[in-house]
Amino acid sequence: MTENPGDSGRDPRYGLEEALDGELPRETVARMSRHTEDCPECADEWERLRRLKELVRRSCRQDVAPSRLRERISVECQDLLYTRTEQVTRIDVDGRRTTVTRTLRIEGGTLPE
Repeated sequence: MTENPGDSGRDPRYGLEEALDGELPRETVARMSRHTEDCPECADEWERLRRLKELVRRSCRQDVAPSRLRERISVECQDLLYTRTEQVTRIDVDGRRTTVTRTLRIEGGTLPE
């Protein structure tokens, strides 16, 4: 796990878990994977984390959340309140400034995009 100059002391393993979880862009994961071909220490860490995640997945496969927890989460999602406020300032041809504030409020379980 050699650190690159200019990395400002960042842990070289940063991002391995995110890469294995599919949370990083494909290009980044591909670059990290190529790096492990030349860095045995990173390759070992990559493989250790991959095996650990696979073990957790296999071990928890049969686990099901208790029905009361699932019900509570469902109710919480239905009671969701989402508010978004936007301010737009316009200047008309006479140089007068007008600020309009719009508020979008949605109740329910679906957020707007």
